[in-house]
Amino acid sequence: MFIYSLISCNFAGAESRIYAGHRALIFAQTKTMLDLAEKYVLEPMQVSSLRIDGSVPVSERFVNVQKFNADPTIDVMLLTTAVGGLGLNLTAADTVIFLEHDWNPQKDIQAMDRAHRLGQRKAVNVYRILVKGTLEESIMSLQRFKLDVAATVVNADNISMNCLLYTSPSPRDQR
Repeated sequence: MFIYSLISCNFAGAESRIYAGHRALIFAQTKTMLDLAEKYVLEPMQVSSLRIDGSVPVSERFVNVQKFNADPTIDVMLLTTAVGGLGLNLTAADTVIFLEHDWNPQKDIQAMDRAHRLGQRKAVNVYRILVKGTLEESIMSLQRFKLDVAATVVNADNISMNCLLYTSPSPRDQR
């Protein structure tokens, strides 16, 4: 129900496009979750959408990206994180919604970056759908932990790869 509320705030049907003016990327880990969002939220609200997931042939993916970026009447692009995470430029969107999250925070960050690209003229809002006491809450907690560890390990003092690589002492150093 929260998903419906969130999307309806941004895309309350075709008649509100002028009011809302928002276009979204909706990410999920699985095609099944995208199916549910499409069938039970987007279609009943008559929200126009395109889709890129593992079932979409590679040759059609770039065409869908071009259509989404060029056609302001398409409100939503549904994507699986695995397929939509790398190499796509979707700057027509100013809203990113995560229905599911990845154990690896970098995958979600890469997915967010689809809207944060050169050519983006709007502020991009990111929404993460979480339900208290579920696996998704645990995944987000683990993501925060992993990002904190990465920030601690890679900081201003050791940002160079040379600092991160272990080199054994040379025989000269052991004398």
